[in-house]
Amino acid sequence: MRLIEGLRRSPSDTKSEILVRALSPLQEAAKPAADGRKVFDYKEGIRLPVGEKLYLFLSRGAKYAGKPDAQGEIRQDGFYMDGKRIEPSHGRPFQPAMEIVQNRKKHFSKTNGGTVSLSAISKWCVLRNGKFTSLRELKDPALKRTRGKRMDLDSLDELDD
Repeated sequence: MRLIEGLRRSPSDTKSEILVRALSPLQEAAKPAADGRKVFDYKEGIRLPVGEKLYLFLSRGAKYAGKPDAQGEIRQDGFYMDGKRIEPSHGRPFQPAMEIVQNRKKHFSKTNGGTVSLSAISKWCVLRNGKFTSLRELKDPALKRTRGKRMDLDSLDELDD
């Protein structure tokens, strides 16, 4: 909290504005994909152009402190973190990349000893329009995966007939 308050320029500054101002040097200006750069489609409408930087925040504390736990980048042949290409799992590299960071930071579950179960789509962010946007927010609702037909009491009654 003190770090954020120390970076406040005026009383009207929001935490989000302070974080964007503090982290913007980390982000090179991303050109729109319309300039002919390759765009990777990571399913469900998550489309990321080559050159886009991603930031991993494992906790709210990391986000509020303005210190990403890791950074990644989309390159011509895929997703890279720490200069190494991350092999996708089920078409996306975000979960394997997050698990590498969790192992490095010893972010383990107290119950089973494995890495803490987190949604990589929620934890990886891009800097768009001056704000950190999680990959979850980039999803197209029309392309969202579903696990099956939603059931309610009326549908269960129909099954008995």
